[in-house]
Amino acid sequence: MQLVAILLITVSILTLLSGATVFFGARKDERVRSLWFFIATIFATAWMVAISLFLVASPEWGSWIQGCVNLTYVGAIFIDIALLGYICWKQKYGKPITFVFLLLGTALAVAFLLDPSQLYTSINLTHAGNSLTTNIGTFYFIYIAFFCALVPTVMFSLLRQVLKSSSSRIRSSNLVLLIGFGISGTMSLVFNLILPLWTWNYVWLGPLAISTTIIAFYYTILRYHALNLCSRWLKAFSYIVVVASAAVIYMVIFAVVFWALFRGATPSTEVIILNFIMIIIVVALLPAVSELSMFIKSLISSQQIDMVYIIKKIANPSGRSINIKELAGFLAEHMHFDYVGIFVDGQIYSSNPHKFTADDIKFLSQIKIPKEGIWQEIDETSEVWKQMDLSCTAVLKDGTGTPYGQILFGAPANKSGLSSREVVKVETIVNLVAMSIDSKIHKKAK
Repeated sequence: MQLVAILLITVSILTLLSGATVFFGARKDERVRSLWFFIATIFATAWMVAISLFLVASPEWGSWIQGCVNLTYVGAIFIDIALLGYICWKQKYGKPITFVFLLLGTALAVAFLLDPSQLYTSINLTHAGNSLTTNIGTFYFIYIAFFCALVPTVMFSLLRQVLKSSSSRIRSSNLVLLIGFGISGTMSLVFNLILPLWTWNYVWLGPLAISTTIIAFYYTILRYHALNLCSRWLKAFSYIVVVASAAVIYMVIFAVVFWALFRGATPSTEVIILNFIMIIIVVALLPAVSELSMFIKSLISSQQIDMVYIIKKIANPSGRSINIKELAGFLAEHMHFDYVGIFVDGQIYSSNPHKFTADDIKFLSQIKIPKEGIWQEIDETSEVWKQMDLSCTAVLKDGTGTPYGQILFGAPANKSGLSSREVVKVETIVNLVAMSIDSKIHKKAK
């Protein structure tokens, strides 16, 4: 049960982060609806933590575990009510229906808390497994009937939104919630209300299913850009949720494989901790691995230019001062030319040793500037040009369109030459290089 408890607590944290991000990232006109979603994630988190503590509780823990048990029953009530509020708040009868279920749910929760024996008569904490002695009476059937009324109401509200929505983005996110809630609602009814009459070994599947639905719904919100994640910490939350969700999926797969290989055995606490440490290390290294992967891909793909990687590096998001000589070397490596030179302010910054005479520099300076585009027309019969061993030159223009330098290209690594698509990529990169160097020159002038 240690693995189950760790899994539930991890997913509960992700669920809470999802709700917080939806609430704080929502537009002003969506703030009330998103608050209902946040409340649902709070109760879902409390539900999962309470169940995980109950599953691992030992007889020495004392009577305070009753609070965790009571929280599981109360939390389940308000998760679905809050989801109903989020789903149908803007519908014609959304507010009245939500408040009716809120009043009924509150009355049910208060009645239960005043006398928990209406649902269970004793808590059994044993080393063989924890369980409750369920009181199958009138209140128990009222409790089930409440969910049998609430869950179909939530489903109907979602289905109505899916059918009436004119936005494919909203329709897709609501469809995910509809399917997920239908599955998780059924699982909660089976594993948390019906199956516990015989065994308590699977009560954790209900809250896990609900929280998985919430996280999947949050993913669709990100996928279809229903949120305006403008602040850094909201983006950080989203990154944590997405990456940690992948880690949780890994842990589930690991547990299933372990169970299959060792015939029903569960991994020890040490093995679980080791796996979590490895996951943390992998997650921490993801940005570096991604950067290295892009670097290698750009470096070895001699037949095509990886424009995404080149633009990312030239854009210089770190704000570090641009070294023009290093820039020339980077362009030669990743644009796959045997030479790249950047001619600015009478000086040529070369990717590799390449001697230019005074006649060469004079020739380059006198090449005609094109009226349109960046490529310069060159007299290829000139002996000076032949000795320079270049294939073409492009003009560098500042923000106003005024030429201030040139970029010189040697022979492309691809012997068959550049395709028209690759030429467009080169032109885009040259323009970005021009803007980057221009900003450096202007800063220097100041």
